[in-house]
Amino acid sequence: MKFLNIILILILYFYSYPSFTSNYFDLIPIEVSKNVYVILGDNNDINKNNGGAISNTGFIVGDNGILVIDAGPSYLYASSVIEIINSYSKLPIKYLVVTHHHADHSFGISRYLEINTEIIMAEAEAKRYLKYGNRSLRQLSSLIGEEWFLNTKINSFQYKEKEYPVNLDLGARNIIIELYEEGHSDGDLIVKDLSSNTLFVGDLVFGQRAPTSPHANIYNWKNYLDEIIKKDWDILIPGHGNIIKNKEDVLQTKKWITFIDKTAKEASANGISALEIFNKGLPNFIKEYKLAKETWYRDLPLLINKYEFD
Repeated sequence: MKFLNIILILILYFYSYPSFTSNYFDLIPIEVSKNVYVILGDNNDINKNNGGAISNTGFIVGDNGILVIDAGPSYLYASSVIEIINSYSKLPIKYLVVTHHHADHSFGISRYLEINTEIIMAEAEAKRYLKYGNRSLRQLSSLIGEEWFLNTKINSFQYKEKEYPVNLDLGARNIIIELYEEGHSDGDLIVKDLSSNTLFVGDLVFGQRAPTSPHANIYNWKNYLDEIIKKDWDILIPGHGNIIKNKEDVLQTKKWITFIDKTAKEASANGISALEIFNKGLPNFIKEYKLAKETWYRDLPLLINKYEFD
């Protein structure tokens, strides 16, 4: 009986502790075109149930190697993604493109360094990752639990200076990587797979969700969205939210950032506090966005404060 109790305890421990399997995050790759995949994140805020896996991750399989778009929030998550990729192909993961430094996109970098993947990241964002990463990691660990961030480290890596656009050949698979400076972040990277005409744009576009803007230059961001709409693509993968095939859907992001920016500038110019605006209630049109209330309440005071000191 004692032996059975020990076995039961071990089973319960195994299933209650993070394991390096895709099942832990319930990751499901979607093949959007031949050999082009996306794993959709939980389109919510970071919480104890999703382990920070809220952003989308992509991978593209060529004849000679594989490219991954975004590392995810942790070593655990990156390990799960790598396990999935290895189940599809035994080719090496040659490149990891990190679209920007925010934790949900970058904190899995250390796992890719272990398999000698080349990290491609805008220089400005690599510096932010190293400068603010450990502080952010402590905050996230405190918020949702240290177990989600087991073995997660903010690692320096050999940064190779790039001249954008960067052209890569994965073997019968040509990739173009472009840099958009001072938009959603200081250095947003977008990835285009020419064979499938698929565009991965990171957090320059949010799908049916309120876009966050803690480090944004909204003037540039709006212009970049216009460029993205004009580009030739059949499939667009946003940083958060569902796959986009209709260019009109990109305008959701522009509509939000234009409105919150205008509101913040007017409040700053007229000495109106965020609280006064909040007391009027949430504007009707932005109620349609997922996480509208949370994002509005968090980002508007930051923008007002920013414009007061500009």
